[in-house]
Amino acid sequence: MSLFNVLSIARDGVLTHTGALNVTGQNVAGASTPGYVRRTAVIESVAGGGVMLAGSRRAFDRFTYAQLVDQEGRLSADRTRAGAASRIEALVSPQTSHLGERVEALFDAVHELALHPSDLAVRSAVLARAEWVAAGVSETADGLERLRADLYTTAVDTAGEINSRLSRIAETDQTIIAARGRGEDVSDLLDRRDQLVREIGERVDVRVIDNARGGVTLFGAGTVLYDGDRAATLDVSLDAAGALRVQSTRGGLSVDVTRGIQGGTLAGLRDARDADIPGVLSSLDAFARDFSVAINSIHEAGFGLDGAGGRALFTVPPAGAGAAHAMRVDPSMVGRPERVAAAGSPDDVPGGNDVAVSLTGLSHASLPGGGTVSERYAALAGRVGMMRAEAEGQARLREDTVATAAALRESASGVSTDEEMISLQQLQRGFEACARVLRVVDELFDTLMSSVR
Repeated sequence: MSLFNVLSIARDGVLTHTGALNVTGQNVAGASTPGYVRRTAVIESVAGGGVMLAGSRRAFDRFTYAQLVDQEGRLSADRTRAGAASRIEALVSPQTSHLGERVEALFDAVHELALHPSDLAVRSAVLARAEWVAAGVSETADGLERLRADLYTTAVDTAGEINSRLSRIAETDQTIIAARGRGEDVSDLLDRRDQLVREIGERVDVRVIDNARGGVTLFGAGTVLYDGDRAATLDVSLDAAGALRVQSTRGGLSVDVTRGIQGGTLAGLRDARDADIPGVLSSLDAFARDFSVAINSIHEAGFGLDGAGGRALFTVPPAGAGAAHAMRVDPSMVGRPERVAAAGSPDDVPGGNDVAVSLTGLSHASLPGGGTVSERYAALAGRVGMMRAEAEGQARLREDTVATAAALRESASGVSTDEEMISLQQLQRGFEACARVLRVVDELFDTLMSSVR
């Protein structure tokens, strides 16, 4: 082997180690970059001796990546639902002035009325407490409806965020295909695309398939979200029943994918808005109607200080949806405490208290729909508390699953700065050795030339 061959081998060695050092430097620089995948320098032998840098390879593991995307999406759904459940509980069971406290205050006032039926101030207190109960029920219902509206707005915003990222994936994917056709390194573009997929996966379930063109196809919500150069557009609206509806439009074809959404923020918003809140509202509606009917059935049989009877204390709300929102003290009673009934006969006015005693007994009697007043409220509050606890518990379990998936992905594709430092030292020694060979060959050439002269 001639000195020229040795010189060529040493030169290639220097260039190869320089390129490998550059790859290691990229790894160190990208260690804290979201979505960055570790690169490995590909060094190949050259016929006739020496080595060359054939490029770099991404340490990408499709399985661990897919698991992480899936679990992150499910965690996002669980957290969204848990957050909504916490807000529901704050409305139904506030720390002060909750519905149970208001109902108890009403029955305390009614008990005072039974003891002092002729006292107009006591009747005023009964009327005020009745208005407080009605306001508590209707305000809770209104708060739940506002929460549903907030969740709808969030769903619209989330769909917009998904659409934006799908559009960027389409652009990036086409750039990747074109760059691969030119033989260029696309590692950075792949990192960018994979990170966009993760961001979409946090908002709606997504699955990635490599296609024959060198790009990817995205499936999610039971449909194709992206294929070729066409990205779908998600639109959120309300159906005739007021429930959330998500439609996917791609290539002029629209598909209802509401039920097909299995993960991500959209799934959590849908379940909280159209399953959890309506269930609570239904219980609250039933309580409002049953409580109003039970109170009125007794109150209408009594007589006020003016000797008149047959009056309802509450306006009976319609059965079904909207009953809690519509609960009110009857307009004919507002500001008219003398109309609050206590006596069971006009002849017993003002000292009769039969009806007031019966109203007091209602606190321990079963309502038309079953259960006492306290039992019904306790069941409602308990249901909401259990809903929140289960949602938060599920989110905590999912966090552990995501942590495991992230660790597996990091092990397969992440950057260990300790390992990179070791690699850096090895490459540095290799570079120095090749450079030393160059110097030795140079000295040999000098010696050879001197001997010729």
